[in-house]
Amino acid sequence: MLRISALLSLLLTTLFTANLQAAQVVVPAKNQVLLRFCYEDKPLEPYYRGHGATIPKDNPGATIEHLQQLVASLPGISLQLERRPWKRCLAKLESGETDAVVASYRPERESIGRFPMLDLRPDPQRAFSEHHTCLVQKSGSSWHWDGKRVSGIDSLVVARPLGYAPLLVPGPKQVLMHYTLSGTMDLELLQAGRVHAVTTLCQIAGQSVVSPNIIDRGLVVMQPALHVNVGYLLFSHQFYQQHQASADALWRQLGSDKGSAIYRRYLSWSYLQPAPVTPAAVPPPVQ
Repeated sequence: MLRISALLSLLLTTLFTANLQAAQVVVPAKNQVLLRFCYEDKPLEPYYRGHGATIPKDNPGATIEHLQQLVASLPGISLQLERRPWKRCLAKLESGETDAVVASYRPERESIGRFPMLDLRPDPQRAFSEHHTCLVQKSGSSWHWDGKRVSGIDSLVVARPLGYAPLLVPGPKQVLMHYTLSGTMDLELLQAGRVHAVTTLCQIAGQSVVSPNIIDRGLVVMQPALHVNVGYLLFSHQFYQQHQASADALWRQLGSDKGSAIYRRYLSWSYLQPAPVTPAAVPPPVQ
């Protein structure tokens, strides 16, 4: 009986510690609004750094530092960070268990949160971030991307991390998404020839970039970009209803504070390097 009690005590302690690790515990001062922000528990350079639930104390990622800077500029708001799988963050936003995420706009997401809207569309002036996504292929692949459509292949298989949105790739008769557990797994599948393409960030805050993981594997980034992704600070409906003034103030601040210096600092580090300027891949002439 004593052994069972000891095991139960150990289990409860472990669960409590894990929950503390997954989220900062912030007690806001009197009359302050607490903003609970959830973000992915996998690294996504330069936005998020570190693996798992742990929130790095130093250099947590450009998105986190940008958000901390925004909150610090507005008195009356405290920030609490939490790391979860991306789909879990979206579920917690919908239920009101978390207050905000950074997410791209999709019409169906209006049901789970509040975007900064202007004339029934998300307002790009109040966007949080912008990046370009490029296709990546093995050197010597038979298919091509000219900036408008893919040619040379009828069925294109693209590897994407689980939870990421499907891609619209014009050209092939069929485009299949192969979802994986990480971006590293995507690259391994591409290198092994099990998929035709993966995607990568290729321009962030106006600067062209490429991951060393792609360079080291001898893979080819296809220019120009396939897609431009705009990230918005998406609030839960519950938070917006209770603290509309605070939400609107953060969106207004984003109109002038894009965190450019933060992004430049992260991009200057070795894990992302400026990408060489290359012309778009053009299919060979028909003989």
